Amino acid sequence: GEIDDSLQCFQDALRSKVADLGQDHPELASIYQHIGDCLSDQGKTDDAIVHFNEAIRLKELDPYGGDERDADVLTIKGVLHNLKGKQQQGLECYEKALQVLVTRVSHRKEKVASLLHLIGCVYLVSGEHKKAMKLFEESLQARRKVLGFVHLDVASTLFNMAFLHQTRNRLDKALKCLEEALKIRQLRLPDSEKVALTHEKIGTLARSIGKAKKAEIAFTEALRIRKLIHGEGHVAVATVLQELGDLFDDLGDYNEASKYYREALKIRHNRLGPEDLAVAETFYSMGFTLLNQGALDKALECLEESLSIRKFKLGEDAKECGDTLNTMGFIQAKRNDLEDALQLLWDALRIRKLQGDKIKISETLKNIGNVHREKQEYELAKECYEECLRVRKEELGESEDDRVADALIAIGNVYSDMNQPAQAMESYQEALAIRSRLFGDSDESVAAVLQYMGTLEFKAKRLDRAFQLLNEFIHIREGNETEPDGDYVNVLFMIGNIHKMQGNEGEAQACWTEAYKIFKELGLAEGNPQIAEVMEKLMKDNEGVAGAAASSEERYREDEEQDEALSSGAKKKGVFNRLKKKVKAPSSSGKREKGKGQRL
Repeated sequence: GEIDDSLQCFQDALRSKVADLGQDHPELASIYQHIGDCLSDQGKTDDAIVHFNEAIRLKELDPYGGDERDADVLTIKGVLHNLKGKQQQGLECYEKALQVLVTRVSHRKEKVASLLHLIGCVYLVSGEHKKAMKLFEESLQARRKVLGFVHLDVASTLFNMAFLHQTRNRLDKALKCLEEALKIRQLRLPDSEKVALTHEKIGTLARSIGKAKKAEIAFTEALRIRKLIHGEGHVAVATVLQELGDLFDDLGDYNEASKYYREALKIRHNRLGPEDLAVAETFYSMGFTLLNQGALDKALECLEESLSIRKFKLGEDAKECGDTLNTMGFIQAKRNDLEDALQLLWDALRIRKLQGDKIKISETLKNIGNVHREKQEYELAKECYEECLRVRKEELGESEDDRVADALIAIGNVYSDMNQPAQAMESYQEALAIRSRLFGDSDESVAAVLQYMGTLEFKAKRLDRAFQLLNEFIHIREGNETEPDGDYVNVLFMIGNIHKMQGNEGEAQACWTEAYKIFKELGLAEGNPQIAEVMEKLMKDNEGVAGAAASSEERYREDEEQDEALSSGAKKKGVFNRLKKKVKAPSSSGKREKGKGQRL
């Protein structure tokens, strides 16, 4: 792209100047320095070092350079040290150069601003983010004052500030810096790689904060520019295609996501070879999307390809291998291959313990617990859930994160399986308190816990309390204008059963009728005749209502496994469970984060 063009221009200029001035003229120093910068940007470190050394030699030949020359030499030496990985020596050179400029050549304010930026970069690389931000802010102010608001150096400082804001989780500020940098770069370097890169960063950041439309626009523009600069088959094009695939997977548009992944895979396979880690990344993403589509066999094939590459390139105990094994175990559980699922998940747990990632350890523990629960090995499941809870509380606090509530719900569910309703209710109540505090009493996640609690009370024949909890579920869903789904239909039917058992036949009939109406509106009656038959029978006569109510609770409890993302179908599934399998959206636990494994 433009770096190649710039390098060619500087090399042409150097040949011309050498012909006019000879090999040892000090004026050649700046050209050698520019060539060194270009080579460094291209990753050609050894060649860059040669040119920077020549720039220093020529600078030192200048008899009239004085203090400014000394500052320039120190600056180039700082660049050399940083290229060689000697950040501390580089920092010392920059600081000496800055001292010379400030005390002896104070009128060269643009060089002062540049050194502030360079020192900030050293602190950025070394992880001293607070110092780096202070220097970038000083550099930005100086550069705007000396160079104006639309200079490319201003854009460079804004770009680095965006990265720092992002690492400190100040995402709105990061996005603002990137958008300011983009305006400058679009004005000065239209349709350039730097503009494409800035679009890509905006897209990635916008995606992470849920601004999907902004992300799509940014990625699409980055893709257009990179195709214009590099052609259709360049690896930089594949990078944006991968990002677009991730975005559309987040949005649930799996066909569109798959299309982008296939394009990215083709380019990466052709350009980088079949065993490159970028190829493994795309296979992993494709597997995730196929999982979300329910194509479990194909998903497993993609993940096996990804795992093979990652083991070969990174070693069998790499964190990426742990992520892949965790997701493969998840899929095998959904395929009802529970023994293989356990083997994969235990291997994932071993790797994650080696890597020391406590949160990922808790995720895999929960997965293992879910498999044991599917096998009706409730004590083993409870042990896994309790260890998951312990880890999450230790890492996240007693009640400051929804993942703690998630583990408590899992414990409540298995206590319910073990017919220990008091312990189950205690776990549910603790989860409810956390979610109410985090999200408010009217949040959807609060409604979900109320459903668990109401179902438990219904099973215990505490009908008034069950009605209160389930009715609150309905109020929250209606207040949030949530589209009706299988949960809503199940709760309506259970409320109808409560009315019937309390002798309120009119209210019972009204609830069943509304539930059946929603069921048909969702388009499920034709594809689920067995469910439709049960519903119609409940509305036509009153026989077996209490039994139907109890079974609907049991089916709901079984279907709750959907939310745990490990429902394999091992248990006997009733008609209400099949209803929910049809209408329930993919679990949020299936959401992939870039560079991470499945979050469960």
